[in-house]
Amino acid sequence: VTLTNGDQISCGHLINAAGLYADTIAHWCGVGTDYRMLPFKGLYWYGNWPLDQLTRHIYPVPDSRNPFLGVHLTVTVNGRAKIGPTAIPSLWREDYGVVSGFSARELGGVARSFPRFLTSKEHDVLGLIRTELPKYSQKYLVNQAKLLAPSVRPSDFKEKGRPGVRAQLLHVPSGKLEMDFVVEPGERSTHILNAVSPAWTSSLAFAKFVVDGITG
Repeated sequence: VTLTNGDQISCGHLINAAGLYADTIAHWCGVGTDYRMLPFKGLYWYGNWPLDQLTRHIYPVPDSRNPFLGVHLTVTVNGRAKIGPTAIPSLWREDYGVVSGFSARELGGVARSFPRFLTSKEHDVLGLIRTELPKYSQKYLVNQAKLLAPSVRPSDFKEKGRPGVRAQLLHVPSGKLEMDFVVEPGERSTHILNAVSPAWTSSLAFAKFVVDGITG
């Protein structure tokens, strides 16, 4: 394996868990060519909501037709509360700011892939648009959070946080956004193309699943 700085690493078996670039590496190995990454950006608002009122993450019941979880309340590792995220198309993989990480090649790839999703019958695309566009409004996000925790107020969440980019896998022939784990084997390689929620909470069991698939 040749790294971007020119260094080389030898391995007996490659496990590709490259997130937003997992499909790119898989394609280099001739694996998963029916899949493309279609990134989505999640925006958050941070606040100082009393944490004695929030001791656990609070999630709504998700729409089973779409892979997104809806607005939820989260306690961060440094003890702050945040609400979000949105699920808006990311124009390139590392679209964390206005132009940061810009890639014309990736912009072209998203432009080619996104129409496949929009015309797919696998998802409620119009419903997704109706629910996601209002999330640009901080007031709307707060009101969605109030459905989970009625004591939340707009004045509690005024600080925009760093966005996250979801490594969402698209099955190109069908236009389907994959909503489950996708792991593809290659020659002396294993490619984790889609590791969706609850990938974090199931990480140890999932790691065992991947290793068992290699060792038999």
